[in-house]
Amino acid sequence: MNGAEKIKERILTDARKLHDKIVEEAKVQAQSIIAEAEKEAFLKTALMAEKAKEEAILIKQRYQAADSMEERKNILKVRQECINEAFDLALKNLSNMPDDKYKLFIEGIILNTVKNEAGNIVFNERDKMRLGDSFISLINGKLKAKGLDATLSMAKDTLDATGGFILRYGDMEINCTLEILLNMQRPNLEPEVAKILFNE
Repeated sequence: MNGAEKIKERILTDARKLHDKIVEEAKVQAQSIIAEAEKEAFLKTALMAEKAKEEAILIKQRYQAADSMEERKNILKVRQECINEAFDLALKNLSNMPDDKYKLFIEGIILNTVKNEAGNIVFNERDKMRLGDSFISLINGKLKAKGLDATLSMAKDTLDATGGFILRYGDMEINCTLEILLNMQRPNLEPEVAKILFNE
């Protein structure tokens, strides 16, 4: 082998070594890239799994909150229904008082509400029958005894109400039906009713 061939062989040997080194480095780099990619993929998967867990927890919490809210809504609904029933019962009991007690009850409201002028009083059909004209005469007598010029007469029409009355002075009306009276007092009475019903 002459000098030129030796140089050529050396160049080829060095080239092979360099090639092998480059290939090896490329493999290592490729493996490193693959490892990094796998690591990144794993991390991404782990993060996605973690995020999925977090989302699952949040979804569960939202469902629990929704359930809790729904439960609270149901409790509040039932509570309100109980209070409504209590007031409905109170309304019924007021209208179903014995006649003598009911007369005194209505009388007290009329005497505290009446204007010092002539007017009509409107009852429902039931009260119109059970109170009658004699009750109106009694009221007018008491108004006169108080030194008032007020006189009331029974209206021909009737109320669509559980009980109570409407005082009518021309175009002006004073609504004293049991429903209105109870509703006016309800904001003050409701906490007391709740206390009795729910031991609050």
